[in-house]
Amino acid sequence: MEVEAARRSKRPPWSRTVAVQVALCVAMYAAFSLGEPRLHRNRGRGGGGGVEASLGRGGRGGVSFLSVAGGARPAAEQARLLRQMESIAKAYKVKFVVDVAQLGEEDPLWQNIIGNFLKRVMMPYDQSLEIIGMDTGSLQEPIHDGKIRASSREQFKWLEQSIAATSSNWKIVVGYDPFFVCAEAHTLETTKLYEPLQRIFAKYGVNAYISTGGHCGYFRQDNSMLYIGNPSPDDLTSSDGFLLHIVNLLEMESLLINLEGKVVERFVVNHHRLEAL
Repeated sequence: MEVEAARRSKRPPWSRTVAVQVALCVAMYAAFSLGEPRLHRNRGRGGGGGVEASLGRGGRGGVSFLSVAGGARPAAEQARLLRQMESIAKAYKVKFVVDVAQLGEEDPLWQNIIGNFLKRVMMPYDQSLEIIGMDTGSLQEPIHDGKIRASSREQFKWLEQSIAATSSNWKIVVGYDPFFVCAEAHTLETTKLYEPLQRIFAKYGVNAYISTGGHCGYFRQDNSMLYIGNPSPDDLTSSDGFLLHIVNLLEMESLLINLEGKVVERFVVNHHRLEAL
């Protein structure tokens, strides 16, 4: 109890940005902040009108969820982002939100979290979606004297065991760092780190990896594997916003939505097992 009280006393005071966020989050926000998921039912008031019209049709079956890169934003932008997310969550009956921010005490989405997590979501027709959340912090400096660090090897082991143990139809891995580098950006270090991960993804039929954005755009497909990068608030070259994902038996559709509620990009990936039929 004393440790918990001391930890809470070190937290920074909540700013106006956080107050705006909390008012909206209480209504709809279900955050998987790369740790213990905190789920809240979607029962809030409306907001951000016009988003559904920009997207077209509403819920189309399957499971819908959002992904977003948290982090500090100006109060006005934070409010716009959350209003759009709330509107989409209501229109598409969103089940949960995945926050891919690298959280810390300075982040307005900060909460008590754990490093890795697993979450299975049931879908129609006895199908299921597995979300595998991986703390990529130990992979930040994976190379030491030309070798992968022991902490990175442990993460690879945990990831492979977790994916191998699931029988879900859809497997989506979530992390902070983008693990796909365009050809011109490849280095020895990134190759040594990314190749083991990509082998694991391919071996166990992972459908997608969701993270913050990298240098290859918001969507990058490698065979049947889709790499999805969320806009980051500190990336001035990107269009700030979030992603709506709609997963059903046959495909996963992902739409990048900006702060005006407009669809910036759209990508559809078919279920690779069904593609082979």
